[in-house]
Amino acid sequence: MPKPKSARYHKRWTLRLFEWGVLSCIILILVGVFLHKARSLQAEAERLNVQATIDNMRAAALLASVLHKDNGDVCFHVRPGGNPARLLKAETGLEPDGYLGEMDDVNPADIAAGKWYFDREQRALIYRLRSAEGFRSSLSGPARIRLCLNKGGGDHGERCAPGRGAV
Repeated sequence: MPKPKSARYHKRWTLRLFEWGVLSCIILILVGVFLHKARSLQAEAERLNVQATIDNMRAAALLASVLHKDNGDVCFHVRPGGNPARLLKAETGLEPDGYLGEMDDVNPADIAAGKWYFDREQRALIYRLRSAEGFRSSLSGPARIRLCLNKGGGDHGERCAPGRGAV
């Protein structure tokens, strides 16, 4: 028959159990903070990756417009409404990571997050965002960015399919 435990033993056991509970709460709070920070860092990494891809396409368009004025094939891709991803491929031999190609009648919800595609109807290169945290858009449906070539750069000249909320 086991010896009965003293009141002092029960007091220490209760205190030790309380310490473990406090330690568990602290660890859970730290894990929550870490996961929140990791999610915001993922969104920032995606933003920087997309910005780098856009900068590469701008550089390809600039190179094509300056260096290849006489080349009809390259100039065809530089025109307003052209496909910047195809232009990047023609200039550098590279495509944006996750580029699916040119498509007709596309439902943005059917495209996986993190993918690029050129919508022939809208004449715009579209990127489906993986992380929509902090992203605001007037477009309905899943979070996405639309890019198109226009005359003169910036907000001047033609825009992607008028009235469709080009970004």
